[in-house]
Amino acid sequence: MTERKYRIICLKRSTAKTIEGYFRWKEPIYWRPDRAGYTEDAKEAGIYTSKDVERCAGCKGDWVLEPVSRSERFGDEE
Repeated sequence: MTERKYRIICLKRSTAKTIEGYFRWKEPIYWRPDRAGYTEDAKEAGIYTSKDVERCAGCKGDWVLEPVSRSERFGDEE
């Protein structure tokens, strides 16, 4: 079994909207690898484990996790 991986979305810098009652990211801003800045491109975003996330600081509501799919991690189909 492999460990789940995540991207971190910065809520203070991102914009979202509700479409037909569902929450959607309009312009998500991701943390870069090693918590070194931000990017709009998910491909440039850092990939974090649960242990990595435990070390991330911030106030409540500063960021949310976006799970990285198996196909993104391993290049196969889910």
